[in-house]
Amino acid sequence: MTIRKRLFISFSLILLIVAFIIGVFFYTIYNLNSINSQQNHRYDQLIRVEKLKEFNNSYSWIVFNIITDFDKIEIVNERIKKADKLFENLSKQKNEIIDNSESEKEKKNLILIFRDFEIMQKLIKEKLYNLVLNKSGDFTVFNVSFEQINVDTQKLLEEEIKYLQDKLNQTQNKREDFLDTIKLELVVLFIVLFLLSFVISSKIITEIKEKLHRLNQGVLQLFKNDEETIKVNIGENNELREITKNLNSYLEKQSDIIHSREELLRNISHELKTPIAKGKFMVQKIEKKDNSQIIKDINTIFYDIEKLTNKLLEREKLNFAVLKMKKFKSSSLILESLSKLSIEDESKVTVNIKDDFNIDGDFYYLTIVLKNLIDNAMKYAKEFPIVIESKNDQVYIKNIADELSNDLIYYIQPFTREPNQQQGHGLGLNIVSKILELHKFDLKYKYKNSYNIFIVSFK
Repeated sequence: MTIRKRLFISFSLILLIVAFIIGVFFYTIYNLNSINSQQNHRYDQLIRVEKLKEFNNSYSWIVFNIITDFDKIEIVNERIKKADKLFENLSKQKNEIIDNSESEKEKKNLILIFRDFEIMQKLIKEKLYNLVLNKSGDFTVFNVSFEQINVDTQKLLEEEIKYLQDKLNQTQNKREDFLDTIKLELVVLFIVLFLLSFVISSKIITEIKEKLHRLNQGVLQLFKNDEETIKVNIGENNELREITKNLNSYLEKQSDIIHSREELLRNISHELKTPIAKGKFMVQKIEKKDNSQIIKDINTIFYDIEKLTNKLLEREKLNFAVLKMKKFKSSSLILESLSKLSIEDESKVTVNIKDDFNIDGDFYYLTIVLKNLIDNAMKYAKEFPIVIESKNDQVYIKNIADELSNDLIYYIQPFTREPNQQQGHGLGLNIVSKILELHKFDLKYKYKNSYNIFIVSFK
């Protein structure tokens, strides 16, 4: 399993625990809201029942006032009306109070309380009022009956209040117990999360250290035994194996470069054999005959050798080139490239600057690019002038000549040229390609209207 996959699984597991903790948090809020709602409900019910005690006391005072002033019918009627109003208020609250009861026991108790209130109302409106009208003045039997029902109601109310108070205390205790449990659960979850993170990270770090140690041993073995690749078992399906694989690819590439250079040296020796052999032949002819043409030919041969050597050195330097980047105009690059060629007949070149755009690159190396392309255009042109054009972040070098017989990729290889081509060594376009590759610019070729067109794109 890759380290990335292990980290992903570990992170998912930790994320799951965090999600669980968040879930516990919201569960806590939900339950606390539920408990608070229940607590508020019981508190409101307790207030309602407390008011019923006030009604009970009010009935007692009404009876007391009626008996005290039984001979004053106006006061009696006023007290009877007050009793009716109290009973009307009780009737309005009856359903609400009973419906808000939480248990059958509480409901039955409340029904009994309201039944007693109805009895009290009946005693006041009928028996007590009749006694007042008869003006007998004997309220003993009434007092006993009313006192009994009033005391019974008071007891029922106190029982209900005690019941509700106990329920309130239970809710408060439940709330506190719930909070204590949640606190403990959260502490445990955080400890588990910490331990899990520590164990997972320790295991992954240990595994990475062990694999890095193996990789280091493989690198040391590489230098010690002059191996071409790192030979070490990092294990399957992990990132360090990918790193090792990439390192080995790099080492193999370097090995290929070395082999390529060896091949290049062999090609160089092959290319130098011809001018050297010609030089030897000419020297032998000089020994037999003094001829200025032969001396001129020898100079040409050795100039050719010098030119080839310079190009090979120039190509080799590109393998270690460090670009000195700066900004300059395309016109400056074209003019500098032309000045390096020292063209005697300026009518052979037409320069057309349609767009003098900015170029960000190494001025020296890019001058070599244009110089080589212009030099080739001059060498192989069937008609003059050749055309150099600048527009749309591109420089075009055009000449009237035969179309190339192969794709461009063929000619950017070292020592490749047209089969019937005698001039040059096949290194010019290779150098051009290498410099543009360093800049990440492009070289393109097309043939149109008898023109070979080489395009350098600076985009």
